[in-house]
Amino acid sequence: MRRMAVGLTVAGLTLAMLASCTGGGPPAEERGPSVSPPSVDESELPAGGGTLRIGLGNDPASIDPRFLADEEGELVVGALFEPLVRVDVDGRVVPGAARTWRVSEDGTEFTFTLREASFSDGTPVTAADVARTFERIADGTASPPSFLGYLLAPIVGATEAAVSGGALPGVEVVDERTLVIRLVEPQPRFLTTLADPSLVPTPPSADEDPQGFGASPVGNGPFALVGEREPGGFLRLARVAGHHREPELDEVILQVYPDDPGRDRQWADLEDGLLHVADVGAARMDLAAARFGTSDDGITGPGLLGGTTGTVTMFGFRVDRPPFDDPIVRRAISQSIDRDAIADGVLRGTMAAADRIVPPGIPGSQVGACDHCRYDPQGAAAALEDAGIELTDPLTLTYSRSATNTAVAERVALDVSSALGVEVDLEPLDLGAFVPAVRRGEAPWFRVGWSSNAPDPGSYLDPLFHSRNVGLDNLTRYADPETDALLDEGRRASTAGAAEDAFAQAERRILDAAVVTPVLFGVRAKVVTEDVEGLVWTPAGRVDLTVVRIVDG
Repeated sequence: MRRMAVGLTVAGLTLAMLASCTGGGPPAEERGPSVSPPSVDESELPAGGGTLRIGLGNDPASIDPRFLADEEGELVVGALFEPLVRVDVDGRVVPGAARTWRVSEDGTEFTFTLREASFSDGTPVTAADVARTFERIADGTASPPSFLGYLLAPIVGATEAAVSGGALPGVEVVDERTLVIRLVEPQPRFLTTLADPSLVPTPPSADEDPQGFGASPVGNGPFALVGEREPGGFLRLARVAGHHREPELDEVILQVYPDDPGRDRQWADLEDGLLHVADVGAARMDLAAARFGTSDDGITGPGLLGGTTGTVTMFGFRVDRPPFDDPIVRRAISQSIDRDAIADGVLRGTMAAADRIVPPGIPGSQVGACDHCRYDPQGAAAALEDAGIELTDPLTLTYSRSATNTAVAERVALDVSSALGVEVDLEPLDLGAFVPAVRRGEAPWFRVGWSSNAPDPGSYLDPLFHSRNVGLDNLTRYADPETDALLDEGRRASTAGAAEDAFAQAERRILDAAVVTPVLFGVRAKVVTEDVEGLVWTPAGRVDLTVVRIVDG
């Protein structure tokens, strides 16, 4: 389920936003030109652009930005489209499709001036194209729904649109190049939300021919899709000449490797020189490090990228369903799970043991925040015994079907059964059935994966645990007024420190209640060959392909 560089800080983001509030727009060095530069002659391009070939272990669920569901899709959409603003590798909010912006004194109104630009088919990009995307995502009555409406929840009218559909009164198209967004209340970090790859301009064809657009989306980004997407095949992205962030690469080939859980075919193609970037299976992590070297910081190539990602895997509980309505039971289950054995033994270092909800690399991440995430099977059993609790009925663990999810679920079931003497049944569901089943509350104990594109702890905590999101992304039905108040305080905070303090308190309260059991953090587990320069794969899963180039060895 989707919400998705070293040095990213909320402080940096806040400073950039305060500059836009006081100066009528971003600092001069961040504003960019008033119009896109003219088309560049091919002979003037830097030498060594070339073709970058990337292996994808999974087929993107969608490459329509309004239906993003996974990191593979975000990689494609991030190249084909550009949101109003972007977050750079230093954590600054910088211009994207918008050339400038200003924020009202009360912090509730954002006015964006779009740069003069076109979609890859030559159609001009207008403010109405941004509004079109926002209204489609916010429309809870649409078929199919987007499931990304929580991103727009702060906007005036978004709550009503989630229930009844219709226009968003908080999004006003003033003219072709001016867009105003009004919020229900001040949210200083909302500007970072607008950098999400889902919140991009989409042309009229997105609504006129949704199926065709999903197969061959036309975007405003630095790359354009060549031909239609063929699920299970490859995607070819070509440089858009004259884009204000024109890439050095000529093209990017994204080769999908379906039904290759061990990444064997990717490895073979990597060795044969057919890939520059490849996923590494658990069995080859040590070999990959020995053969290609290890990235110095875990996110920058070349070498094996082994840094943690912005993804956290947890097991959630319906806190209103017995026996999971008792926090003693929930904590005992958490203490029963040997996270290190799963990360190192079952997954061979392709994931890392989790001891908190907010992952490493996200500002405000708290090491060891979860006291029941330490493996203590004897303590877990003793806690139930001291409370006079005996688990007699089998427990059912529901998860989305995949080789990795199955391996993890089997080990969790074994650990819990061994420690607590209770039978654990496994219920794997295909993703299409799993998501609605969990949303409807039909799975009292379930796997949940979460990632965020915003370097903000609130993006992990608010959607999943605020009571207003029960029935949406609050899948546990957790409703606690004090937690709500802390999340609201963090969301409204005007300084980075105040926000982090409030969110840290909220996270500790959520973990004390054992609403979820954090188990694993993602690990990048990708190899980048030595002839690739400039590739940085941030913890949030973003890659700026415009600064990547192929160099001679």
